[in-house]
Amino acid sequence: MTDAPPPSQQVISALVVQQCIRLAKSRGMATDSFLKGAGITREQLALPHVQLPFLPVQQQLRRVLEEMQDPLIGLRISALINLATLGVLGYALQTSSTLQDLIATTLRFDLLLSNVGHSWERREGNTALWGWDCHIEDELVRRHAVDCVIGCRALMMVNLLRRRSTSPVLGVRFAHSAPKDPELLREYENFFGCPVLFNQKESALLIAPDALPQTLSLADPELHSRLEEHASLLLNKRVGSVTLVDQVRGAVRGRLVQGTAPTREEIAGSLGMSGRTLHRRLQEDGSSFREILDDIRLQLARDYLRDSALTVEAIAQKLGFQESQSFIRWFRPLAGTTPGEFRQQAL
Repeated sequence: MTDAPPPSQQVISALVVQQCIRLAKSRGMATDSFLKGAGITREQLALPHVQLPFLPVQQQLRRVLEEMQDPLIGLRISALINLATLGVLGYALQTSSTLQDLIATTLRFDLLLSNVGHSWERREGNTALWGWDCHIEDELVRRHAVDCVIGCRALMMVNLLRRRSTSPVLGVRFAHSAPKDPELLREYENFFGCPVLFNQKESALLIAPDALPQTLSLADPELHSRLEEHASLLLNKRVGSVTLVDQVRGAVRGRLVQGTAPTREEIAGSLGMSGRTLHRRLQEDGSSFREILDDIRLQLARDYLRDSALTVEAIAQKLGFQESQSFIRWFRPLAGTTPGEFRQQAL
């Protein structure tokens, strides 16, 4: 298992965020609401290979998942994912010559989609294991993310091995716990068509060894070679890779949403550097920790003030202020109005 990047350095492709927004919209959530909460602009979303901070996206996903209250939503989403929506990696997977080539492609290029997980392959006797180690800290989001990735890979193999009379999947292992309802366990087994084990040390598909060299239905070696060249270029360039400012913004937003006002030293520590180094590097990028903190705080303050159920005192506490008067004194010069006046204009 590879070292997991700290949450503040976890990133996700705009392509995957687009799939997250599809899920949110299916629950009646407006796209603008999801984007605003995640601190993403529509311009960023339109660039497929841009890497975005994952932490604020995770917070929006948790909100959607809590509203859905569906313990199998990860599996259900996996059945709706079209490989073509995953950009060059999706096309490269489809045009792989064999299942073994397809697995090798994910091992080489899954960082194009995100670094919140790590793909791997190994053998247990003659059986191949194709696994995904998930680094997401939020337990609810992690469980559904693993279900979705493992489910998507199982369906992908079955669909691309149409000539095979039996499923290539012999079994499934999940690191997370089993559902309490026995009926849900049966749904897992019906979905995969094989035994499903939980509370395992890793999450993986067990694949029949004779399936690995079989030719896939959309195999196109020449096109696949070109797609891999393009994927290699993208991986090397990491187009739109997350800057230090992006990482700091993601880490600050994560702390504030949890009701904690972060210090420069805390954020620097989460990024593996000293407070002085963070200050210097932000200055080089034309920014500062105070500027980022004020900007994120102001965004959240405006969002909270639009919610009439929250008192000014509660908002001050959520944003890490000791008292409401401190919040009001901070808000007025930045917003050009008091919190109460802003609320009256917004509602």
